[in-house]
Amino acid sequence: MSYVLGIFLTYINFAQLLGFLAFFVSLYAFSRTSDRQLRIGQAAQSVILALHFYLLGASTAATVSLLAVVRNFLSLHKKVKHVAIIFIVIYILVGIYTYKEFINIFPIISTLLGTTAVFYLSGIKMRLTMMLASLLWIIHNAVIISVGPLLMELFIFSVSAKTVYKLWQTKERSRDDNTLPPTE
Repeated sequence: MSYVLGIFLTYINFAQLLGFLAFFVSLYAFSRTSDRQLRIGQAAQSVILALHFYLLGASTAATVSLLAVVRNFLSLHKKVKHVAIIFIVIYILVGIYTYKEFINIFPIISTLLGTTAVFYLSGIKMRLTMMLASLLWIIHNAVIISVGPLLMELFIFSVSAKTVYKLWQTKERSRDDNTLPPTE
């Protein structure tokens, strides 16, 4: 038992505690069916993650997390979709500038997917794209031993899948209601 506790305490420090805080913020954000609430929650989560990754020395992940805060707030305004291209270019430049090892590619690709999702998609399509981005973060976080965010991404993936299913059911019910013959 003390061996397991020793391993746990080795990896749980202030940076990891911030990762767990981001996890709890994501519990709220990704369980929302409102796109607006999801994006605001993601922005708050990204602030915490930026500090977490910075403290772990994961500069690519820290930088893209910080940029995600601005991206998510801007995505709330439908008239700024053209800004997505600017973020895509910035993310690619960040990837080039901060690249040290292969694992640094995962946050870049994930944020490119996330940018596409929050600026151009909504509902089910947005969440499915975010689920793919989440898979890339799962791999990244496992490799760099980012415990809280790893659990967070596993949770995000699971809750997003459940939310997609609920949205799909609602869409199917709505379609079925529109195709029922009129009652007399």
